[in-house]
Amino acid sequence: MDNHHHFLKRYGTMIVFCIITVMIPQASPADMADGKLMSLDEIVKSGQSCEECHEKTTPRIFREHMEGEHGKIGVSCADCHGNDHRAMPKATARAACEQCHPDETAEFMASGHSRTWENMADRILYSSQPEVIRRNSCEACHRIGYGDDDGRCDFCHSKHSFSKKEAADPQTCSVCHMGPDHPQMVSYQHSAKHFTPATCAGCHMPAGSHNSGKNLEQLTTDFIEPECTKCHDAPFISQWLQASSIVEEQGRQYLDTGRQIISMLRDRGRLYPDPRSSMPTAETDQETEPGAHPFYGDTSRAEKLFFGMQRYLQEHDIPGSFHQDFQVPAYDVLITVQQQLAGLQSEALLLQELAEEKVQLTPVKSPVPAPDAGDIFRLTYESSFHGALANDRQKPSCETCHGAGEYRKPQAKAWAPVCNPCHLPGLVEQFVGDLAAIKDHAEGLRHTADETVAKLISKKVIARGNSGNLTLLDDYKQNHEVAEVLLARLVYYLDNLDRSLKTMTVGVAHGNPDYTLWFANGPARGDLIEIRDAAAKLMRMKKVFVDVSGVPFGPLPQGN
Repeated sequence: MDNHHHFLKRYGTMIVFCIITVMIPQASPADMADGKLMSLDEIVKSGQSCEECHEKTTPRIFREHMEGEHGKIGVSCADCHGNDHRAMPKATARAACEQCHPDETAEFMASGHSRTWENMADRILYSSQPEVIRRNSCEACHRIGYGDDDGRCDFCHSKHSFSKKEAADPQTCSVCHMGPDHPQMVSYQHSAKHFTPATCAGCHMPAGSHNSGKNLEQLTTDFIEPECTKCHDAPFISQWLQASSIVEEQGRQYLDTGRQIISMLRDRGRLYPDPRSSMPTAETDQETEPGAHPFYGDTSRAEKLFFGMQRYLQEHDIPGSFHQDFQVPAYDVLITVQQQLAGLQSEALLLQELAEEKVQLTPVKSPVPAPDAGDIFRLTYESSFHGALANDRQKPSCETCHGAGEYRKPQAKAWAPVCNPCHLPGLVEQFVGDLAAIKDHAEGLRHTADETVAKLISKKVIARGNSGNLTLLDDYKQNHEVAEVLLARLVYYLDNLDRSLKTMTVGVAHGNPDYTLWFANGPARGDLIEIRDAAAKLMRMKKVFVDVSGVPFGPLPQGN
């Protein structure tokens, strides 16, 4: 898929067929008359058709349209965009597609895809993010439903070719349906279906239906009978559904136990910050469904652990089993949920003992995880809008943007000549601004962590040696082992924060929504929760066991 069009369709930049309409500063031959920029009136009076103009100004768009199904049957630019250059409508589902495809449009409008934008806009998770995060993560995928409860058919049927084959390719679905919160593509790739003709559209959009949500949430009997039996026999289907139910039920039991722990800690006032003093989240009413989203920033470590069970891991459980990928739900998910539960139980015990000022604390049983050694440059590119493009659609390689030989990392203002060959100048300008904004956002989060460390040093809880390593200043006697674990946790999440912030910056640079948000900004906020929590516990232990007063740490910054 062409890099230019796929990126633009995701970010909602509509290429208006008269270049002057969008005020592009770089003029093309068709926009010029005697070396002067033509006005809108002059272009209208020129008498050129859309095709005649854009064959010169945007030859790639012209070629894709003419070689696509629409161009082959004589559909013109004006049929979708209208011919009024002063009031050119966006080619959305109902504004353009419905006139020739009423049934498909009705099915699309009945699906969840058509409502993604308004559903996103109503959530605190979206509104609480900085603008640069919203634009480069949430909005990038949710634009499929953008526009007054309308939606964009060209989100999957890439403009201007509108290829059915590309729309049905699982790779088209992958850029949005990946990541910790919606890992459908991971489950599909891990399952045997990845090696068969089975596709996302084949199962979730049977008989060519454009209502992708009809059989999306759960497999209904009406769906299993006509669809699954095409490839599987009844005993296999029965065994598969039974195994899926077992895995799902086991995950729910773990979650129920975790929920009871959070409720107990909340009711006894053991959580810091106290969720009872804050408003309930949009996703869960904490009076009935305790737990908090770590992206909101100001939540306790215990709630963060529970969220890991409740959202990330459980999301892998059910999609994994229903995609017939039992390795992920049975091993990776349930074992990890069990470990998270053990960590939550250990956290609850420590909070209880600290509140009671117990003389000897129970050793902490939650060691820090191993550092992630993945190559974030490769990972962010391969699953990005650029990396997902088909090779025959001018897919950019690393060398395309960074040059061959020695790696090239231009300054922000130097990106324009690199990006302009494929992207409109306005989009490039936005990209350059977002790169600067995401770096400022990352620096703000790192500054918060540095302030926490500086406070611990000023209170003589820890010290920084000549080599830069952090060490405890007191023995803590019988509780020294617990203090060492807390310090190790603090150091680990300081390092992990640097990786999260780097991933966030590269995620924006590579145009990867999930690596901007779910793999970066979310974990970065989680890192800050862990850093603040470890610091608060060390301060508490010093006050109780070393008899030096401490001051609680305040809430994490929001939206910086």
